[in-house]
Amino acid sequence: MDGIEQLKDVTVLAATNRPDMIDKALMRPGRLDRIIFVPLPDADTRREIFTLQLRSMPIHPSVHLEDLVTRTERYSGAEITAVCREAALQALQEDITAQHVSAGHFDSALNTVRPRIPQTLLQTYTNYQQKHGGPRV
Repeated sequence: MDGIEQLKDVTVLAATNRPDMIDKALMRPGRLDRIIFVPLPDADTRREIFTLQLRSMPIHPSVHLEDLVTRTERYSGAEITAVCREAALQALQEDITAQHVSAGHFDSALNTVRPRIPQTLLQTYTNYQQKHGGPRV
């Protein structure tokens, strides 16, 4: 991160799901100045993810957004997206000319796509954020 010439208005953004593996040299003051833990999406965020995913998908009236939001607690945004894609694939596998994706397709998708982040890992992230998070000068 140190260079021969000073750069202005440069921001470095990095993301990892393994903060415990970050080289300690990167954690020295002046390197990465802020660590931000991005938690799993809350209900409002899950609702927004579903809304974005479903806007171009023909949904049967049997599909209730609030039911999907409730049933996907502890799902990541990527897992919610996978649920939507899996439901659409289920509909097409059932009938290649399917006119809509039904609640049954989402039930099947939710049985196939399960949340993968265990509570112990979430606690590890929270502990890491508490130990290393916040601004450093």
